Amino acid sequence: MIIMGDDNVGISCLRNVLSIRFEMKILGEIGCFLGLEIQKLEDGYFVSHNGYAKRLLERFDMGESKLMSTPIEPNLKLKKDEGKLLEEGRKFRQLVGSLIYLTITRPDIAYSVGVVSQFMDKPQIPHLNVAKKILRYVEGTLEYGLRYKKSDSFLLSGFIDTDWAGDVNDPR
Repeated sequence: MIIMGDDNVGISCLRNVLSIRFEMKILGEIGCFLGLEIQKLEDGYFVSHNGYAKRLLERFDMGESKLMSTPIEPNLKLKKDEGKLLEEGRKFRQLVGSLIYLTITRPDIAYSVGVVSQFMDKPQIPHLNVAKKILRYVEGTLEYGLRYKKSDSFLLSGFIDTDWAGDVNDPR
């Protein structure tokens, strides 16, 4: 169990109450949890998947590849029937699933991963090539992650782009 907060007295009280009912070990400051690397900063936390991303690059033989400056080409329109069907779609699905997990700390690749994940049922060579380009972008941006800063105010912002008409596979 992870207990977090800025009220040390409250955290101690909660820990004491829980330790009466459950057997607990106090492991100290968190450094890694479920593959997430958590680094405590003076003004907050930095969360990344650096090690996971490196293992992902090794797993898919993308070690010394040409780096990409963007995760996907601008205005790229992938189609369902665009090339030769992959003989082994399992590798593509594993790659895309791994990229989806990576988006937890890498919102910069979320759109690109969403694009390639639309082709999980019948992946084709162009779809795999785009997924590999995302990996090449990740290789050049391994130090990216999420920074959570301490703040007295909380503001949640969201953005959306609903260009359904621009979808070449399923315009609405």
